[in-house]
Amino acid sequence: MHYFIGESPNNHAPISNGRILTWLKQYDEEFIPVDLLSQIFFPDFDLMSALLHDKGSYVFVKDEKEKIWYDPYGIVKQKLGQVGEIISLDNTRYVDGLGIYEVTSHKGNTVVKTKTWSPWGSNVVIRSIQVSTLKGNATNVEIFPVVNLKNISERIDNIFISRISCCQWLAVTTIPSIEGKTGDVGKALTGGASTVFEHSSLPIALTFNVKKSVPDKGYSAPIYQLFAAGKTKEEAVSQLNCAMRNIDNLYEDTLSEWKKWHTISDGPLAKLPPKLQYYWRTSNSLLRMSLQEDGSPILIGFRPYQGNVWVRDGIWIVTTLALAGHLEEAKKGLYRIINFLKERPDGNYYFAYNVTTGVPNEHAFENDTTGLVLYGIWNIWHLTKEDKIVKDLWPIIEHSANWIIDNRDETGLINKDAGIWETFGPHLNEPFENMTWTSGISVYGIVKASLMARSIGHLVEAVNYERVAVEIFMAIEKNNVKESVVVRSKQTALLDSSVLLFFTEFPIFPKQWLNPTLQEIDNRLRDPLLGGIWRHESLTTEEGDMRPWTGPTFWMGEALLTASRPQLAWDYFNHNYRNSAFCGLLPELMYSKDRARGIAMPGYSQSGVIRSILYALGLFHKIKL
Repeated sequence: MHYFIGESPNNHAPISNGRILTWLKQYDEEFIPVDLLSQIFFPDFDLMSALLHDKGSYVFVKDEKEKIWYDPYGIVKQKLGQVGEIISLDNTRYVDGLGIYEVTSHKGNTVVKTKTWSPWGSNVVIRSIQVSTLKGNATNVEIFPVVNLKNISERIDNIFISRISCCQWLAVTTIPSIEGKTGDVGKALTGGASTVFEHSSLPIALTFNVKKSVPDKGYSAPIYQLFAAGKTKEEAVSQLNCAMRNIDNLYEDTLSEWKKWHTISDGPLAKLPPKLQYYWRTSNSLLRMSLQEDGSPILIGFRPYQGNVWVRDGIWIVTTLALAGHLEEAKKGLYRIINFLKERPDGNYYFAYNVTTGVPNEHAFENDTTGLVLYGIWNIWHLTKEDKIVKDLWPIIEHSANWIIDNRDETGLINKDAGIWETFGPHLNEPFENMTWTSGISVYGIVKASLMARSIGHLVEAVNYERVAVEIFMAIEKNNVKESVVVRSKQTALLDSSVLLFFTEFPIFPKQWLNPTLQEIDNRLRDPLLGGIWRHESLTTEEGDMRPWTGPTFWMGEALLTASRPQLAWDYFNHNYRNSAFCGLLPELMYSKDRARGIAMPGYSQSGVIRSILYALGLFHKIKL
């Protein structure tokens, strides 16, 4: 069982309703196991919108019949032996694969189960806490929810209010309403001197305390920890009061909303075994959670890129939602991506933008954005059958197609760039290359631009786009295919796993190139010890070692299905599932020592789950055609 969420401080399990985003982890910064609500973001899913102090929120429990506290950090030192046994994480999951996160853990005889969710249409995060015993004995317990705030500006009854900025407020309380104490957590737990309320402009811990009876079978009645955000103090308090009045209904209401939404995409479930049913639903849930309320697709759980709208990842997210049947979210997300687009000096588009400022964030040079944008517009237009999309976005379609036409060098290929992987260029002491990925996605995109042009009567443009697509394809065939093996670029015979997509999801390559390319990739990009597929030859990670990646491994499986080799295809698919966290999140890759990078990247990893399942069921091209 994998519990590696949080082993890297960059990785988190997310919960969101589009308006507010919560991060959860299973390890603290010192790799101590803990059921930790790490951070809350409002109003944008951006690091600048963080509401809590870095230590987040966690739970302590005192069982009157036990010598040992349920104590994540070894803070309580009343009795000898208290620090001995660490917390054991027993289970983590999204309930039924939906957007409600559950963690079960224990220390000694004390079992704690938390569920965390955000009701729809609110700025609220709710965390229920229940206690049971391993031995099945009845007892009484004291539960201590702790939250580390950036400050406390005011207290209204037992609601504590934090002011983060002029338009960011956080209100916190518990149900049942119990007195909170600020200051030293250890003293608040053990009855030492503490403060009921303290106005503080500095980070401060807030500890609540409630007594509960635990039956001999099952769990205690839940207590609820509530967090409500607002752009004003009044909004935050109003959101909190509304949640408090409706607390008995909010879990079932949220579960019902998730189930209703999933009825749209649950069609393939009947054909899947239970394990894959769970992954399917979890992945669909994560795609939905990665969209802000305005439709902006965000990397929701991976710290360095938090708050960025990446064109490639965004297109992957919205087209996957569309393929799964969630057309309204897909269309809204597409329009948001288009809204962010800004032209580079050469006329192409930057490929990453900060969601708060809209400012481009570019650290490599990639020319695939226009092809991807054309694919994304075509995909969602084709699935929605809404001609208004093409009419609305025709200036973007025309500009993207013209950029592809005008930006080929003497080889006929798209100008040299960094390809799909951001790992080439002067910034890394690597020369740019005429990358197969860039020219291939440009061919696919401009072919789809031709179809869209015809649909609104632009026949001259349609014919021109078709001509250019053929020319670029012929340049790929001449320069980037060596003895029927599709290689990374014109400049090298090294391999790049992204070329596999042009046999499957973006089918422009002839089948006679498939088996020779598969054979070489299996020989040269398959990890000899771990299985799985590397991104491309000559690549090392930030950790300095070659490692298989989730996306290329899914692509290899899809290509093997195309080659009628299903058993080997599922060997590759299952490699990815074996690397997933217990709750069903897939990493971008696993570093050495099984440390995950990139948990909760729906565009890259969880989209791969959905697209590969559709491909394995033979539904991918049926949906598209």
